[in-house]
Amino acid sequence: MQKRSGRKSRPLRIAGQPVERGEVYEINLKVSEFYTATAATIPVTVIAGRRSGPVLFVTAAVHGDELNGTEIIRQLICRVAPADIRGTLVLMPVVNRFGFLHHTRYLPDRRDLNRNFPGRTDGNMAQRVAWEVFDQVIRHCNYGIDLHTATADRTNLPHVRGDMSHREVRRLARAFGVEIIINSEGSDGSLRRAAVAAGVPTILFEAGERQKFQEPMIRRGVEGIRNVLVELGMLQGTKVAPSFRIIVKNSEWVRAEKGGILIMYKKVGELVYSGEEIALNTNPFGREFGTIRSPVTGLVIGATTLPLVNPGIPVAHVVKLRKTLPVVERAVRRKALVRAEEKPVMFS
Repeated sequence: MQKRSGRKSRPLRIAGQPVERGEVYEINLKVSEFYTATAATIPVTVIAGRRSGPVLFVTAAVHGDELNGTEIIRQLICRVAPADIRGTLVLMPVVNRFGFLHHTRYLPDRRDLNRNFPGRTDGNMAQRVAWEVFDQVIRHCNYGIDLHTATADRTNLPHVRGDMSHREVRRLARAFGVEIIINSEGSDGSLRRAAVAAGVPTILFEAGERQKFQEPMIRRGVEGIRNVLVELGMLQGTKVAPSFRIIVKNSEWVRAEKGGILIMYKKVGELVYSGEEIALNTNPFGREFGTIRSPVTGLVIGATTLPLVNPGIPVAHVVKLRKTLPVVERAVRRKALVRAEEKPVMFS
C-alpha cells in the first residue's frame, strides 16, 4: 500500500486501512490466492476529500472482460484530487482480476462473480472473492455505482438500472443523467442488489460492448459519475441534464427462431413498432427463411453484434413504451439518444 501525502482528517476504514481526510490511498486488497500460493489482490484507490461528506464507491470489471468501466474509473483517478471533493471516492477499476487477466467474464471456477454477492467466507471461490470485496469495501460506503457493458457478442445503449422503489436509488439514477432508466431490483446475487439490501443505495450503468474502450460510452460514464457527485454535494458544479428521461420497467428479448445468418435492420437507439421487422434470418446459401419481427413497440437498448445465430439466440433487447412513446419519437428524430461530445468532462 502506498499513500500520497495530503492533509489529515478523521479516519474511515476501507479494506482495513484507516483513511483520513485530504489523503489518497492506493490499497491492494487480497481477495484470493494464485496457484503459486501468492496473494491475488485487486487495486482500490481511495480519494478522501479535505472536507467531510458521503462515501461513494465505483466498481468496474466485476465481469472481467467489460472494459469501458475500467477506463472510466482510470480517468476519475487521474482527474479528481482531495481538494476537489467533499467526502470520499472509493474506486475499484478491476474487481474481477482473474477474468481481467484472462479476457473472460468469469472467475477460474467458471462462476459469475456478479451472482455471488454478498458472498461467504466458507463458500466456493466466487463467494469468497465476493465476500472480501463486500465486507472490506462495500459495507463501509454510503452509495455506489457499478459499471458494466453488454456480454459477449452484444452491445448496449447507455442506460442506468436501479430499484426505483428505493428513494436514494431513485435519486442516484435520476442524477446520473442518462435518457433511459430501467426500474429493476437486479439479479439475485448481483453487487447492486446486495448493496441495496445492506443499506448502500447503488445503481448500475450499462454501456457498449465488452473488450473495447469506446470513447462516447466512456464520456457518458464519466459525465454521469460527475453528475452524481454534484447531486450528493461531493463536488461543486451543475449537473448535465439528459435530452429527455424515461423510466421503464418492462422489456423483452426478441430471439431467432431458426439457425443461420442474421441481417439486422434495427440498431440500438432506434424505435421499433409492434410487428415491425428487426432482422432478416437467412442461411449461408442465400435462401431466405423469413424476418424476425418485434412483438412489442419500444426502444432497442441492446442487440447482437454477431451475424450467426442458432434458434433461441437473443437478437434485440426492446424496452416497452406506451405513454412515453411520443417523447422518445421526438428524441429519435433529433438523434438525441446518445450524446458523444468531444470535449472532456471537467471536475473543477
